[in-house]
Amino acid sequence: MTRDAAPRPIVFAFNPAGAETARRTAATVSGETAGLAGRVADLDGVFEDAAGAVAEAFRAGRPIFGVCAAGILIRLIAPLLRDKHAEPPVLAVSDDGAAVVPLLGGLAGADALARKVAAALCGAAAITGAGARRFGLVLENPPQGYVLVNPQDAKRVTSDLLAGARARIEGEAPWLRASDLPQGDDGAVLLRVTAEDVPAPRDGLLFHPRVLVAAFDRPDMATLEAFDAALARLALAPAALGAALAPEGAPLHHLFAEALAARGVPLRIVEQRLEDGETIHAEPGLHIHRFSAPVAPEGFGRAPGRVTVVGLGPGPRGWLTPDAAAALDRASDLVGYEPYLAMAPERAGQRRHGSDNRVEVERAQAALTLAAQGREVAVVSSGDAGVFGMAAAVMEALEAAPAGWPSVAVEVTPGVSAMQAAAARLGAPLGHDFATISLSDYLKPWEIIAQRLAAAAEGDFVIALYNPASKTRREQLVRALDILRARRAPETLVALARSVGRTGEGFTLTTLGDLDPDLVDMRTLVLIGSSKTRAFARADGKTWIYTPRSYLEDEAS
Repeated sequence: MTRDAAPRPIVFAFNPAGAETARRTAATVSGETAGLAGRVADLDGVFEDAAGAVAEAFRAGRPIFGVCAAGILIRLIAPLLRDKHAEPPVLAVSDDGAAVVPLLGGLAGADALARKVAAALCGAAAITGAGARRFGLVLENPPQGYVLVNPQDAKRVTSDLLAGARARIEGEAPWLRASDLPQGDDGAVLLRVTAEDVPAPRDGLLFHPRVLVAAFDRPDMATLEAFDAALARLALAPAALGAALAPEGAPLHHLFAEALAARGVPLRIVEQRLEDGETIHAEPGLHIHRFSAPVAPEGFGRAPGRVTVVGLGPGPRGWLTPDAAAALDRASDLVGYEPYLAMAPERAGQRRHGSDNRVEVERAQAALTLAAQGREVAVVSSGDAGVFGMAAAVMEALEAAPAGWPSVAVEVTPGVSAMQAAAARLGAPLGHDFATISLSDYLKPWEIIAQRLAAAAEGDFVIALYNPASKTRREQLVRALDILRARRAPETLVALARSVGRTGEGFTLTTLGDLDPDLVDMRTLVLIGSSKTRAFARADGKTWIYTPRSYLEDEAS
């Protein structure tokens, strides 16, 4: 779902001399600051692994400022470069704020950010792009409220203008007329600005101003198709739609919301019918309004709420997936079990709602209720939220109230599970078929657990045991081992993975026959090998375990 707010900028400070510049930069761009651990204090956050922190922000699409030498930032982002059309702005700022250098993201507004920050710091923006430096704008990156229809021609058009051609501006475009573009009524390069659905000029560019607002009384695909048909009859461009409105309480069909997101059209929830602008089309369930200038979507009602279920991974920031990092960054509210909230990165201004471990559905309902107020909510779990995590609780809450929270979108981001992390540390114990079983009998009877243990053991699966034991719950693991030992050979390999990715991480390799239950607690993941799982030691002394991909006998033997 399209959101109104762009990803928040982050300003990294690498030494104490740049701390104040980082604060002033962040204040200018409404971002947050982070200082290198052990060197820069009193900022919004800290980072220890510069490469990991920058990569996380880059993949989340956040504008990045580094108060450091440009070379430091260049080396950090170099491995991440893929597509210039998908890169966020990346800028280097000198410690004293005298120089602001946009390194990447010219198509995403880096030059404008450089000028803005330089003005605030009384410094200079080192703009190196020829068009941006000469004309004060980047034609490929029009301001908010305008859409370039033929970006593939922008480079050629800019080259023609740099070579001496003049631009002929057709339509209302104050940002073009106020620029340093060479202009003339007889210019050979046509820059056309219109909401009409017309072809792009052969020797120029076509911009559509977002001057249309569509009010959908029934926010579904049928009404969206009616909107498209109406625009076609009016000979107006779909890209001229600046905002879509839906009434408070109306159920938003997910295909409708997804279609608007694909078009880059913000969706807003309103309590009253729109009266502003010129009504150019009206039919049951749909009204289209035209304004004299591009509209600001945030001027209409509120954004729809969203709940994103996030898996934090087992612990290290490097194991946080890009989608999860982006969800945490954009969230206005975090909801979760207190110890898991403590694992989430801190962000200034973000509200945290902690609760006990045994109120999962209530926690999901609370998150949905917050989102119904238009808030951006992240529900956090450790590991992967879909593996013994909060994703199932959110689904239960939704199923119990199909008509509840009608304007709230729900997403689930993938995460790194504890068993994946443990398997990676150990080698490849999950290299063949495996089963995952929780030994907690809080939400399912022991009889079901016993049946599944027996079936997995008899099926010769590798078995990952979650929630194996706690201080007060020890009997289940003993009984589970009895079931497994009755069906598996005593020499079956077993790995105990404790606090994977966190302080106190440790691994114990043993066998099913020798496994001591006293070595296991709630922070331990127990991996029971199959009949094929094996261990070997390399010359460096490290022992690896893995389960071969094939059960077939080695034909060479």
